[in-house]
Amino acid sequence: MPSQKSVLCAAIAASVLLGSPTAEARFGKRSSSNSNSNSGNNNNSRPPRDERPRTHRATPVDKEPSKDDDTPRRRRAVRRPLTEVIVAGAIIAAPRPRTVAPLNRRVVRERHEPVPLLVRMGVQGDLLGNGGAMGLFMAMEGRRLGVDTRITGLSLPADDGSNDIDRITLLSAHATAALWAGERGRMRVEAGVVSTHAPHIIFVGPSFGASVEACIGRSPVDLEARLHATPYPHRQVDMQAGLAVHVGSFNMRGGWRGLYLNDAGHVDGVVHAEGFGGPYAGLGLTF
Repeated sequence: MPSQKSVLCAAIAASVLLGSPTAEARFGKRSSSNSNSNSGNNNNSRPPRDERPRTHRATPVDKEPSKDDDTPRRRRAVRRPLTEVIVAGAIIAAPRPRTVAPLNRRVVRERHEPVPLLVRMGVQGDLLGNGGAMGLFMAMEGRRLGVDTRITGLSLPADDGSNDIDRITLLSAHATAALWAGERGRMRVEAGVVSTHAPHIIFVGPSFGASVEACIGRSPVDLEARLHATPYPHRQVDMQAGLAVHVGSFNMRGGWRGLYLNDAGHVDGVVHAEGFGGPYAGLGLTF
């Protein structure tokens, strides 16, 4: 009868529209609200067993569908491959496909552009005036930003004429930002905090500086230089310049280092200032 055909066509169209998942479920992100609404709308039109294969595609591709003689032919014809449902759903539920393009571009960029990480660590010995120093350093650096930490222990002869040894410990931590970074070298600006442990006082203050590394031609030799200064509460200037030879991940470095310390009279009201300078040598790893 014409009225039954009209009702049948309307039921088939409603089942296609309601059976097609939204764009969220199409990308494998199933929403519980969508599943509840679909199950509530389809209780009178189809059995629950027809709803499960449509919303969950865990069945292997080569598995034959079950043959039920009592299943109406029109319901089997409505079930389409997943690709057809996705295309139809994109046309009906997402009439503007341009909103999907930024998601695809973001996934490709995150997959093919990993951020490199360079780790440097080593040990360094200094001959500063009549005394000496031993230090450790470790730095981690990404494409532009990084962190540099150092510790240096100074052993200096006492200035009162005795045979005692005065020990001073320098600690520093800097955040680095590369103004120029390329295959042949880097130029950085640095800012952080420094702590100076003297025999009778401990200073903690801000520190600012810069560092540069540049390859010399096509040789494995690099030119290295760094400068750090602390303006307050004490005065401290640490500078060094030298060469580094790289053999794979192993490197050897050497050059000259200068150090200036001034307590600004915070100990006893009298300003005590000292300057040291001398060669340095070190070993390190880069990976």
